Amino acid sequence: MIKNCAKYIFLCVILHAQLSYTQLQLPVYSDYLTENYFLVHPAMAGAQLEGLQVRMTHRSQWKGVTNAPNLQTVNAHGRIGLKSGLGTVLYNDNNGFHKQTGLSFAYAHHLNLILGNRDIHQLSFGLSVGIINNTHDQTQFAPDLGDPLLEGSQVKSNGFHMDLGLTYMRYQFYTHLTVRSLIFKGHNISDNIRLDKSKKVILNMGHFFEFNDNTLFEPSAMIQFVEYADLPAIDLNLKSHHLIRNQKLWFGASYRFGAQPNANVDVENNLNQTHRQLTLLSGLKFGKFSASYSYTQSFEDIQIAPFNSHQLTLGFDLFSDKFRYFPVRGML
Repeated sequence: MIKNCAKYIFLCVILHAQLSYTQLQLPVYSDYLTENYFLVHPAMAGAQLEGLQVRMTHRSQWKGVTNAPNLQTVNAHGRIGLKSGLGTVLYNDNNGFHKQTGLSFAYAHHLNLILGNRDIHQLSFGLSVGIINNTHDQTQFAPDLGDPLLEGSQVKSNGFHMDLGLTYMRYQFYTHLTVRSLIFKGHNISDNIRLDKSKKVILNMGHFFEFNDNTLFEPSAMIQFVEYADLPAIDLNLKSHHLIRNQKLWFGASYRFGAQPNANVDVENNLNQTHRQLTLLSGLKFGKFSASYSYTQSFEDIQIAPFNSHQLTLGFDLFSDKFRYFPVRGML
């Protein structure tokens, strides 16, 4: 009896946390630091390379916790002609009894401005449209307790969203700006399971500095402004790139603080809580193949689970390994 009551209380807490608001679209973690800016910014479709770039990621959180969150993504994008880029993103996000899958397509238009003999600028505009499917599995809600509120079937809902983005690159400097969920159409899963329809503005800036012929340093930052949040979420990043016998090796660290941009939006309780996390990552590029690993540790005032995560990213650069208009040729 006591065991069942404890189980009931635990499920009620989980239900309250998950059924209030369900996040819309792909959450933003440290994926973009693994040569994967297109995952966040649609204007990066085909912005850097000739050929086709493919990236696959798997992220697992809260090691040792049953039904802990996990995320898988596959994205591909490439240059079409001189001024256009196309790309697509497919993801599967599992969070306890809730599952979200999404598919989006992006188009980017690139304006290449050459001033003098060497001053090369690229201004890119991106548009992304996508569909999402949310599934809340109520069939596993403790049927042995006999509570009709915790028994049921799979509840589903679909949605449509549109994002707009802008990218500017000049030699070693780059900046990206994207507005997510500029347009969203969809229905709540139920009266108690609501879609988070808040808009999000994401800004990235970075610069490459040459240390010597074989080493580059890349400081960068990301700022996420989430609708209804009092504070932005800020990432401060540093990567080092090394060329060793024609193979490319890199290491990096990222510190995030501010609001929790990936929270299920209970406007008063989640978004405005202070969030801190540290990510360490490394990667290797061998010819047209790349692989990277990242570990993230979160530091919260109140922890109900081991807030850490592991992420593996595999990549392929097909048809060409040349980067068009990238500021530091040969290194990236």
